[in-house]
Amino acid sequence: MANWAVAEAKAKFSELIEMAQARGAQEITRHGKLVGVLVSPEDWKKAKHTPTGNARTMSDFFKNSPLAGSGLDLKRSRTKARKVEL
Repeated sequence: MANWAVAEAKAKFSELIEMAQARGAQEITRHGKLVGVLVSPEDWKKAKHTPTGNARTMSDFFKNSPLAGSGLDLKRSRTKARKVEL
């Protein structure tokens, strides 16, 4: 992953876009600290639909869990709630 200073990224934005498409994600830094990452639309779509991406449902989370198939019983109990005196 290439590293670009903000000023350089602004001055060479077209090149930055081309690099993201050809070589993958490009980091953008300010004063040596990471402030952004530019990725191609293809990489963005892939990342959003992987187990580590943001576009997951709770169901996807449990299906892709390392505990899936481990025998852990996640079924809800159907017993009546216990009475509590207030």
